[in-house]
Amino acid sequence: MAKLTPLMNQYRRIKEEHKDKILFFRMGDFFEMFDKDAELAAPILNIALTYRNKKSGMKTKMCGVPHHSIALPISKLLAEGLHVAICDQIEPARATKSLVKRAVTRVLSPGMVYDLETLDQLKANYMGAFDKNYVSFLDISTGSAFYYKIFDSPDFFKLLDQFQPSELVVTSTQKEKCSKSPLFQFVAFSVFNKSLPKTLLPFQKIEKYRSYPESAQRLLYYVFCRQGEDSLKLVNSFEKRSLNKEMYYSRQLYSHLEVFKNYEGSYKDTLFSVINRTKTACGARFLKRRLQSPLIDQNKIEKRLDKIDFWISKAQLLEPVRRVLSQMGDGERKLGKIVQPTCNARDLLTLALWLDCGLKIEELIKDDKNRLLPEELKTIQTVRDKIKHIISPSCPSLLKEGGIVNKGVNPQLDEWISLTKSSQSHLLEMEQREQKKLKIPSLKIRYNSVFGYYVEIRKIYSSKVPSHYKRKQTLVNAERYTTEELSALEEKILSARSKMIEMEHQIFQDLRSEILEKLSILMKFCHCWSEVDVYTSLAFLAVEKKYVRPHFANHFKLKASRHPVLEQKTFHEFIPNTIDMPASQTLILTGPNMAGKSTLMRQAALTVLLAQSACFVPADQAELPLFHKMFTRIGASDLLSQGLSTFMVEMKETAEILEKADEKSFIILDEIGRGTATFDGMSLAQSILEFLTIQKKPLLFSATHYEELTKLADHHPSVRNACMAIREEDGNIHFVYLLKEGPASKSYGIQVARLAGLPHSVVERADQLLFQYESSKGDKVKTKDTREKKNLLKANKKVLIDSLIKELSGYSLMTRTPIDAMNQIKKWQEILYSQGYKKSNKVLKPKPHNFSDQKAFPDILN
Repeated sequence: MAKLTPLMNQYRRIKEEHKDKILFFRMGDFFEMFDKDAELAAPILNIALTYRNKKSGMKTKMCGVPHHSIALPISKLLAEGLHVAICDQIEPARATKSLVKRAVTRVLSPGMVYDLETLDQLKANYMGAFDKNYVSFLDISTGSAFYYKIFDSPDFFKLLDQFQPSELVVTSTQKEKCSKSPLFQFVAFSVFNKSLPKTLLPFQKIEKYRSYPESAQRLLYYVFCRQGEDSLKLVNSFEKRSLNKEMYYSRQLYSHLEVFKNYEGSYKDTLFSVINRTKTACGARFLKRRLQSPLIDQNKIEKRLDKIDFWISKAQLLEPVRRVLSQMGDGERKLGKIVQPTCNARDLLTLALWLDCGLKIEELIKDDKNRLLPEELKTIQTVRDKIKHIISPSCPSLLKEGGIVNKGVNPQLDEWISLTKSSQSHLLEMEQREQKKLKIPSLKIRYNSVFGYYVEIRKIYSSKVPSHYKRKQTLVNAERYTTEELSALEEKILSARSKMIEMEHQIFQDLRSEILEKLSILMKFCHCWSEVDVYTSLAFLAVEKKYVRPHFANHFKLKASRHPVLEQKTFHEFIPNTIDMPASQTLILTGPNMAGKSTLMRQAALTVLLAQSACFVPADQAELPLFHKMFTRIGASDLLSQGLSTFMVEMKETAEILEKADEKSFIILDEIGRGTATFDGMSLAQSILEFLTIQKKPLLFSATHYEELTKLADHHPSVRNACMAIREEDGNIHFVYLLKEGPASKSYGIQVARLAGLPHSVVERADQLLFQYESSKGDKVKTKDTREKKNLLKANKKVLIDSLIKELSGYSLMTRTPIDAMNQIKKWQEILYSQGYKKSNKVLKPKPHNFSDQKAFPDILN
């Protein structure tokens, strides 16, 4: 430290207090980063890594960004899970001849951004924390705060998947446990070990604060320590939520159904993208939260559906209200900016415009029963009017530039503004006078923050410079001077300007404080307008796309059901289908690839999701059970980072379904058992379907290419077969995309391969092999059946029993399909019945199994 320059000594002292953060160190017009911070930041920010003090033998790696454009670089670092400390100059450079004082003014983490404009408008920016019994979430950009009671680790990970927090605020003990699991490899951690204070802090005055779980209190104290009291003024009271009051769904359901992201990770062509007709970002996030938490309370769903009906009945208001909404912008984050220390006068102006739009909507929807109270409306009008009265429409973005307050707000301020403007005219007069007097047309009088006011004269006119001009700075092509007259005028200007800026700053802060005091009312208005945005958008969607209101009953009936995404994105007309079946039944879907099996199942699942999120649905009529759980097992993917193969992922997801499913569940299984050998897969698929059908009794849709599974309908009344219709012409197949009763007559794999463009020779060879396999199988079955019948029918009862025992002991299960085995057992039964043995009325139910995998999730809660 002793060998370093005073500047670097200062840097090292400050860095010592913020070792775990990237330190943005203000040096003039730039924020610089040094040493390891520079090495880490430069490639992320895509900026050059250079050196300081190259010639001294003590060169230091460094990189930097302009002070006026640090928002984007900081957001990039935060997105990588890093923390940033901003070290600013806390005194003007010209106010001291020694080293400028610097201090850390803000500490940022992934959940505490520098500029809210850099956030994804459609995504919340949650921080999360957990304790033994609860997991809590807080978004300080919008004030959203809530917590859930959790019972096991799968619940915890499901909520992390659902809300995707930008960072988890954990204790060092929790961090140690989490770091051992690959499930956390993409999560940003902030270790926070400070104990909650015994004395009351300002934010502890929040009602019920002491009743919050430890994880919620940790989040509040973490924000308070990092950002100060103002940042908590936007935070609502933590809402207690319960998983038991929302539909439970598997962690993979939203990715399988491409609700918010498609398989490529894009927002395009997702359920959310095609139903989102909202006009504001906060409305879009509101709609997203609805889709993330489908309800199981029919009364709540019906009340929300009533609001959509209300707006459909007010169709003449939809267009004008939506037009005003489109001018509002992101209300939640406009309020969030008022809380931020970077708040400026323009932020207040945009807030006033937002309030103006909201008040126009209030005028338009006087018939709405959910209007706000008159006194609350008066508060909003007062805030709007006060901002417009005080803040100048042409105000600059920086407070220190001055000119942010309107004339007439304060008489003393008006005087200083007038003095500042008249001084500027004096400067112009002086410049013109000196140009004429010295005959130097290029003479200029200018100002900068380091040297103040100066006269700049090019060197070619040096001989004309009078003796009373005092040299202030030498440039390559010019000299800068000052005079006694200019110094006196400078003092007068700067004094008036300084007083003007100081008073403007005070007026601004007083106005901001007044707005912060009314923040709870402003937030209430914001939520009301967001609701209006959501309901008007869903009503507009229902009218535009002919969606209908769902009704809830113990029956699954969708008349002319459509896939909400495909009907808007396909180039040809979408073919609707009708699905009509009682609850607690199993539908086995067969047919070739590309015929529409997966589409049909997905559109049914998406319809259920929309209905229980209180949205109208794409159908001519919708009658649905109220499901408490929904599961999907779709697609083929591995998790190599966790050491899981494609088939292991499939089985783990299936295990969760078998464990948690019940009579109030809706399940989709797409090609279960396909990831292993044919007989293994078929056996597993049949066993899984039997277990679900007999024991769990959900509404189950299962698509399969195992035609043997269609025989289950012969033995289980609750199992139905259906297939996607195919039209054959001249050996070619045409997809009709219509659902029809009964199993598919045959597999069309080779025909689909032909359509896909496989070489002709390959398809022809496949046809030859298929003929050989089917011929060989048929001969073996025919010969075996004849031998069995001839031997068994000639035997008496004793010989019959001996023969059956011998046949049974020599029967090779591993080489037979499940359907073959069932058919064989049935034949043996028929032979026994023909010899006088009675049928048993006793139904043997499979013994229930525990399919939970105790090693699936790390035990991090205890």
